[in-house]
Amino acid sequence: MPKWIDLNQVDDDDVLAKNNEKISRTYAEEDTMSAAALAAAAVTGANKPDAALQAALAVEREKEISRETTSTYALKKDTSRQSLRFAAENSSPYAEEDDFLDAMEPAKKSMTIFFLIDVSGSMKGTKIGSLNSTMEELLPSLIGVGEASTDVRIAVMKFSTQVEWVTPEPVRIEEYQFWNRLDAEGLTFMGDAFLELSRKLSRSSFLSSPSLSYAPVIFLLSDGSPNDDWKKGLETLRQNKWFQHGLKIALGIGSQVNMDVLREFTGNEELAVKAKNADQLRELIKLLAITSSQIGSRSLALVDTGERARTGEEMVAQAKQQVLVEEIRMGTKDILGEAVDLDAVNYDEGW
Repeated sequence: MPKWIDLNQVDDDDVLAKNNEKISRTYAEEDTMSAAALAAAAVTGANKPDAALQAALAVEREKEISRETTSTYALKKDTSRQSLRFAAENSSPYAEEDDFLDAMEPAKKSMTIFFLIDVSGSMKGTKIGSLNSTMEELLPSLIGVGEASTDVRIAVMKFSTQVEWVTPEPVRIEEYQFWNRLDAEGLTFMGDAFLELSRKLSRSSFLSSPSLSYAPVIFLLSDGSPNDDWKKGLETLRQNKWFQHGLKIALGIGSQVNMDVLREFTGNEELAVKAKNADQLRELIKLLAITSSQIGSRSLALVDTGERARTGEEMVAQAKQQVLVEEIRMGTKDILGEAVDLDAVNYDEGW
């Protein structure tokens, strides 16, 4: 029991006892005074009946007011004492801590943008050089894309014959401003990349902290066709809840890229775009990465608290994707021109 309640209770008991004794004495004195006043009124009643009666009634009124006041004070003190006693018996010793926690700001939310980068042998030369230079320029532009209460993180995977995370875990974008330039060699094992991504899209792995996270942005870049069973890997990835509700975008590089695979990955043909030269590659990477990060970090929040109503999450995810489609549609017109029928574009080979 908190000590301040014990001390106040002792004080209240002492004050109440003394007050009751004082009230008893006051009542006796007032009764004597009232009797004397009434006797005086009887003696002088023949000469000044109104004055004597008014004097006696005034005394009675004062006495009644005094009694009401002191009784009210005693009742308030007694009620206060009982309230304190009840609080002492029923309050939790953690009440103050609970209030403090209620007043604290919620933990920051997190949004991770995943880059899945094809570094197979066909990317050698100007393609991988242009991609490296663009990523160096992109990193500073990603600072501040989220709201003040959101930490935007980056996770980079490179894949060819082997799948490897350039970032062992997601890193806050403010802390990842040095791009490790990538080299190109090997085959395109995109199915393995999908399986590895599915393993990391989990609360027990890359999405373990904080407790509240926005659905991720997943950005795939490739210049060719997969050399493994990519459909099996993609089917596994599609079962992942984070992938289902995340924003998926893909950028094809050069004329040899298999755009059908990239469209299967995004689930929306307008979110699979193709760059025909280094200039378009640079502009499209920036457009896709920044726009998707801005939208992704302000929309759907997922919490790991058992089964939730799926309809709300799906509606928000669809609405978020539609906003991204509109932004990308307008942005690609500025970069590629009004005619953005990608299959009809004459792609350069001067990488």
